[in-house]
Amino acid sequence: MLGCKTRGFAFTRALLGIAADELHLYGDAAAVPLIQEMLKVTDDNVEVQPYGRLSPLVPLEVPLGSFSNIKTGDCVVTFSRQQFYKFKKQIQDGGKHLCSVVYGSLPPETRTRQAMMFNDETIEFDVLVASDAIGMGLNLNILRIIFSTMKKFDGVEMRELTVPEIKQIAGRADRYGSKFPVGGVTCLRADDLPLLHSSLTAPSPVLERAGLLPSFDLLYMYSCLHPNSGFYQILKVAALVDQLPLGLHEKYLFCLSPVDMDDEISAQGLTQFAENCAKKGIVWLREIFTPGTHQVPNTHSKMKEFESIHQVLDLYIWLSFRFEDSFLDHELASSQKATLIEDFLERLGCWPKPNARKLSTRSSLNSVFSKDTYKRRALGGSGREL
Repeated sequence: MLGCKTRGFAFTRALLGIAADELHLYGDAAAVPLIQEMLKVTDDNVEVQPYGRLSPLVPLEVPLGSFSNIKTGDCVVTFSRQQFYKFKKQIQDGGKHLCSVVYGSLPPETRTRQAMMFNDETIEFDVLVASDAIGMGLNLNILRIIFSTMKKFDGVEMRELTVPEIKQIAGRADRYGSKFPVGGVTCLRADDLPLLHSSLTAPSPVLERAGLLPSFDLLYMYSCLHPNSGFYQILKVAALVDQLPLGLHEKYLFCLSPVDMDDEISAQGLTQFAENCAKKGIVWLREIFTPGTHQVPNTHSKMKEFESIHQVLDLYIWLSFRFEDSFLDHELASSQKATLIEDFLERLGCWPKPNARKLSTRSSLNSVFSKDTYKRRALGGSGREL
């Protein structure tokens, strides 16, 4: 992750900036030389402690072949939104298993609850359908990792999984302390097995570069040296806020905000927040967000819309911690975050339905964003307000 082009800067910032007397880093040995070089500059003492895997991971010689061969504890890995629910339906139609789902665009708290359901032996959700999000901080009782494909779209192109990606995902099988004595990893199709097996035995490429985002002080120094350069020239992702009457530090904070600019709704949310902040000084969530009657998403495309809306609510919360005097609807944003997404998963059979769950006490994300920005066909909709 340290060398990731889009997210690596966050790990570098944590490595160099966490206020702690002692910092423990866990990861692939391929990152060690670069980390050692970086920390020479800061005069930190670095101690490298190698760890071996505490439970065996066995590459299987036979592909799964069919979902009729699924067992309790299996995790099917895919990278397509449509495939998550397609595979889940196929597995559950067999009548032997219920599935939890875990993928990156689910809200973190929802991912965690889905993982907990899969781990809980008292609940009948005994198979997991997941993306590579399972490799990020989730402890799971997985018997076998089953790759449905060895390719993914990375935002630019469809490509084969890298050696580190394959190892990270495969390694989630039978983590130490799980209920399975041996973990296995295989593929859905036989023609994917050679890449899987070769990757598990290959060394990871040594990391040569780490992501880095300029600090505000560096941006300020640059702006002083180049007074005629706009913020867009200083930091390219600032195109949306460059022309707004905001201070350099305010623009910098907007650029650091957790927003997916490739997502139309999220990008529009950031734009409207920045414009309101610049023009009014106070950004009321209620001006662009109105809780209404409870409407559970009933299609996958509608689910995608509400995942985007959840990202906008997360963005508002993040900004409320940085602009305390401007983003004042923190509690409203926090209370509205995940209800529809969880109800959608419940409707699809990805959520238990205890009698204690009462939908009548929940607000919804109906009539969501303002007419100015969101009354349009975002994600191929019918022109309705999102």
